[in-house]
Amino acid sequence: MTKSIESQIKSLKLEAVSYKKLEDYSKAESSILKALELKPEDNSLNHELAKIFFKNGKYSDCLEILLILSDKIKRRHILFKDIAMCYYKMNEMEKSLEAVQHSLSENPDNTSSLYVEGLIQKELGNFQQSISSFTKLLKLDSENRDALYQLGKINHQRGRYREALESFDKVLEFRPRDNEVLKAKGISHDELNEYAEASEALKKSINVDDEIVFNDRGVALSRLGYNHKAIDSYRRALASNPKYSICWFNLGKALFRVGDLKDALTAFQTSTELNPNNRSAWNNRGVTLRQLNRLEESLDCYERALALKEEYAWAWHNKGYALELLDRPREALESYSTALNHKPDSREHGGAEWAKLKKDTEDAIVRLKKTIGE
Repeated sequence: MTKSIESQIKSLKLEAVSYKKLEDYSKAESSILKALELKPEDNSLNHELAKIFFKNGKYSDCLEILLILSDKIKRRHILFKDIAMCYYKMNEMEKSLEAVQHSLSENPDNTSSLYVEGLIQKELGNFQQSISSFTKLLKLDSENRDALYQLGKINHQRGRYREALESFDKVLEFRPRDNEVLKAKGISHDELNEYAEASEALKKSINVDDEIVFNDRGVALSRLGYNHKAIDSYRRALASNPKYSICWFNLGKALFRVGDLKDALTAFQTSTELNPNNRSAWNNRGVTLRQLNRLEESLDCYERALALKEEYAWAWHNKGYALELLDRPREALESYSTALNHKPDSREHGGAEWAKLKKDTEDAIVRLKKTIGE
């Protein structure tokens, strides 16, 4: 398979995932089917199609694909977790439980499978087993929002309202504007005759948006090229939580793409102030400053990024470019050369992104060597 076809498949899969996040399942299905025309037997693409069917409520179609894949894939704990969720939605609880236990037999510490097991046991009325699954999950991931929420719901259902509130409050420590949890908290306070607290929680649930939902929606819109709509979504998230650093970062990228450099810079500055450890935000802040012809300031940003990760090829390349523009060719050459020594992991700027950076860097090195006379 040529790199061109692989690139098309990757692009179509990302497009499908983005449409799925936006709940446009028809377009998501269309995109993944186009990818499957290029590579019909690809397990990953077929699994993605099954996930789209699941999100669209086509549980039988989803299950049909998953059962076929179960004979083809070696590491199957995720697959059987998905099969369990299909049976769960089809109200076939015994089959659902059997599937998730198969998943956990292959990977006992898989948090997604433990969560599904907890859901199934709750639905079967086996509250103690359900609590056990969620508790084990939380030992692996203490800030798992869904497990904490479900524990709270179980305790509320059993009349243990104070324990329910403990779970809801733990979620609200790191997701203070979670509408669903705020509503549940309000109802538990109401059962305890704590009407002021109940009213406060319910008012918050009405008056604020869930910033995580709108940030994720913005990411999906950006991937599809709808940057102006993405900007609106990010701003809605930030109106709810002005200290959401990753959302400021995402907003900066979208603003940069539409050419609003000054606002993009403000967004990147805010992101790095809220989270100084985001090397990508420092790098993007530097690129924006470079575009605004503030080259010395951009260099400072690349240095901050490289202090966080010395092997960060993009920052080395961008530092080289800024030094070249500042007419410091030997330093620029050194930075470009260093960039080539730090090929990133395929999960981080791999594939076509690295190929483009590598070519741009190699071209810059040739250009500089001519300038220097080497």
